[in-house]
Amino acid sequence: MANITLEQVKEEILMLPHEDRRQLQQWLDEQARKDASQAPPKESLEERMHRYKQTQKWLQENREKYIGQWVALEGDRLIAAGSDGLKVHAEAKAAGIEVPFLEHIVEEKEPFYAGW
Repeated sequence: MANITLEQVKEEILMLPHEDRRQLQQWLDEQARKDASQAPPKESLEERMHRYKQTQKWLQENREKYIGQWVALEGDRLIAAGSDGLKVHAEAKAAGIEVPFLEHIVEEKEPFYAGW
């Protein structure tokens, strides 16, 4: 079966009687509904904004402890930290975070003012 291409399957489907193609379409629609019902629920905009605000608060409160490091956060929860951003990202993925929030913490310097 692994050697059959999508184009070959399409050709075979076109040779089916109309009623069989209709039943195939119903079956495909049913499979699509099952796949959609098993997908994790989408996060609302409010939930994403809340998580982002938690992340920003964590960064404000903990920045000094992690200067020079990469951090991976999930809301206000530290998932991983270290000097190698790729390793931190991999640790966050291994912890089940699909799209990790990564930040490289650098020392914030006061802006230079020259003037009157």
